[in-house]
Amino acid sequence: MATFARNPGQKDPDNIIDFNTKLGVSLYNSAITPVEIKFDGDSKNISLFQNQLLRKGFKAGWGAGKGDILNIPDDDGNKRNILTEYGCLTKENITTASEVYMNTDSRAVQNNDMMLECILGSLTEGCFHKIANEESSYTLKGTNEQSATLLYKLLMAKSIIDTVATTYQLRNQLDSLEEYMTSVNSNIELFNMHVKSSKEGLKARGQTIDDLTLKLFRGYKAASDSKFVDYIEKKEESHLDGETVEDDALMQLALNKYAIRKQNNLWGAPSAEQEQITALSSELDRIKKSGKDRSNNSGNGANTRNKGNSRQNRVSNEKKWAWKRVPPKEGEPTNKTHQGRTYDWCVKHQCWCMHTTQECKLPLGEDKTKTSGSSSKTKKKSDEAMQAVIETVDAESDDESEFGPDEESE
Repeated sequence: MATFARNPGQKDPDNIIDFNTKLGVSLYNSAITPVEIKFDGDSKNISLFQNQLLRKGFKAGWGAGKGDILNIPDDDGNKRNILTEYGCLTKENITTASEVYMNTDSRAVQNNDMMLECILGSLTEGCFHKIANEESSYTLKGTNEQSATLLYKLLMAKSIIDTVATTYQLRNQLDSLEEYMTSVNSNIELFNMHVKSSKEGLKARGQTIDDLTLKLFRGYKAASDSKFVDYIEKKEESHLDGETVEDDALMQLALNKYAIRKQNNLWGAPSAEQEQITALSSELDRIKKSGKDRSNNSGNGANTRNKGNSRQNRVSNEKKWAWKRVPPKEGEPTNKTHQGRTYDWCVKHQCWCMHTTQECKLPLGEDKTKTSGSSSKTKKKSDEAMQAVIETVDAESDDESEFGPDEESE
């Protein structure tokens, strides 16, 4: 009767692999095959390299039974996984553990050889050159036996500098996620990789991370996509209300949302308020351009006069056209004649203009009561842009009275 095992590597992990069998040869060939994405020795890619080796090690049985070479006792006797907690293990810890099984006919030795071949084959040419002349660092003294776990420790030492400053830097990276989100142009995939790299770096040194989920919320809310930010804010509210979400789960949710909006070409699309600001700015530019064209047509004498009296004219215009901002009362007509000219109340401009609301090219603003606290800055910008348009229309009206009733802005 066959015994259950998750994979060939987990079957009889206490016993040696029989390489005279088809299963034994197949397991060996699979275990020494390089990982899919080779390691280039860059610290930001350590997490990816770790995860690939962890999957490989599980399938090959490198951390199971008497063949376990991955879980090594630290100075206090606590077992640490060399792949994820390399910073908690000294070279002496790893050397001592390797000497126990090296030069024995055991599954651990077979696992060591397979892991060694796999790691060496999983390095880029540039990374390999970093350790090319340092075989002695992962060779046990007095023997010609090379330790796979010592090789891994050497690779990590070459990729990063294990100092107090490094730990501080990793913590600082997680405390500055808003700035990092801006630096990667709101790319959630790159953002998540940055967080995982910092997290794994701290974990490898035996460090804990406080409130990573809350740090993630702050970072995600700095993204440029308003719909994504709304989604994250709802998740944050639920989290604070007791529906706890772990940091890994939150990162996956955020990545899924990002991928869907990217696929539908919606990522980074402006909000309704941002579109209104753009439209207001365009309208303001058009009105300014129209005013400049008329000033140029009026001749140099008029230009000189206008420049000299601009401040005085502005004050005079504010008083002269104050009536334009007084809306019609309920039941009163929405058009009237003033000094021989016909004006209509424009709902979009919120003032009396020489065009009707239907003729107005300005987009109708949204209900201001719907503006939340998170968009108060955008609302302020929108209000300022609207005020600029109104003031320009006032000034334009003064120009119209000077040049004649047949010339209007619309």
